[in-house]
Amino acid sequence: MNFLEEHMSDTAVLEAKPRTTAGKQTSKQLRNSGSVPAVVYGSEINSVKCSVDQRAFRGMIKDFGRNAIVSLKVEGDQDYPTIVKEIQHHPVSYDVLHIDFHRISMTQRLIVEVLVHAEGIPLGVRNDDGILEQMLHQVEVECLPTNIPETMVVDVTELEIGDNVHVSDLVAPEGTMIVTDAERSVFALIPPSVRKDDDEEEGEDTPEDAPLQPEVIERGKKEDEEGEPE
Repeated sequence: MNFLEEHMSDTAVLEAKPRTTAGKQTSKQLRNSGSVPAVVYGSEINSVKCSVDQRAFRGMIKDFGRNAIVSLKVEGDQDYPTIVKEIQHHPVSYDVLHIDFHRISMTQRLIVEVLVHAEGIPLGVRNDDGILEQMLHQVEVECLPTNIPETMVVDVTELEIGDNVHVSDLVAPEGTMIVTDAERSVFALIPPSVRKDDDEEEGEDTPEDAPLQPEVIERGKKEDEEGEPE
């Protein structure tokens, strides 16, 4: 039984085309045609340069999630069991500029980043106008590829002002182990005056007409030969 047959129900399938050339001009041409330059790498293979359809990739992420197992079918080559390791986005348009796929073994544990979400409205928000701050948006989890959780949800309904949620308070799903530093804070419920004072200080230092700087949510590694994306 091969990889696809054994894991078809929980595996995303994505078509890819090999790339025989690289560089800024090639990458620009690919993006203009609706494709995204990508690379597959792993401990037992030489890196494989390819490209995938941007719309198909976005649809796969929407349907299967960021931590899906992806069977990457490279035309004229082979099917690679992978996960999406890194995504480089354009800071303004948020178009996908480059993707790193990591070839995996279904029997070897790996470390992945898992998003953390809050569930519920804290008591301190409802009763005392407190503010829920999230300091850590993702944690590193060690597990087999078939046990990768899409998200970790934290019930914050009982939090009152002054309460904190640390990594050590998170409950790892069955078959997984959280490897992020246990002492790091994930959530904190602060009094409203703290945020208000911070905002006032920022307002004094920042001109009203200062341009907002876009935030790169995920930025993958650039291939040396491709250079800075245009």
